[in-house]
Amino acid sequence: MFKFIVNTTGKSNSGSVVYSKEENSFDFIPSRNADIIMLLGYLHVGIDSETMSVQQVWGLSPFESWNKKALIIPAFSVGELLLDGDLQPGMTYRIAGSETWTTNFDSKSGWFCVGDCETIRTDNVIEFANNSVAVISDGLLKALWLRPAIE
Repeated sequence: MFKFIVNTTGKSNSGSVVYSKEENSFDFIPSRNADIIMLLGYLHVGIDSETMSVQQVWGLSPFESWNKKALIIPAFSVGELLLDGDLQPGMTYRIAGSETWTTNFDSKSGWFCVGDCETIRTDNVIEFANNSVAVISDGLLKALWLRPAIE
């Protein structure tokens, strides 16, 4: 078992999240060290095993499957998203239940959300990398928000 920990430091990972319509996928540029992978469907959340910090998000997500709707972007802090648990470098783990999460996209704001897009007061919301935001509820990942440059 693992849980996510939010550390509000005021500084997130630098880089840019991009989405390629031609490839139907997200990428993070420049790529950062990530030798533990957490899967949300076909999205990869990369973790550095030395620091246990979430570094970036990449992976397949067909644009045609996104629900187009107005989203309320949650207020977030900036800092680190850490993973606590006995996880081995070089391994991939699936976040339980994430295969049924919905994907939503707000074309006006440019934000993409996978998971539960509704936040409540007790949720911890952290920008761990540029335009990459996680919603944590009781140590579990509840949603992932991305605002990619779309190519």
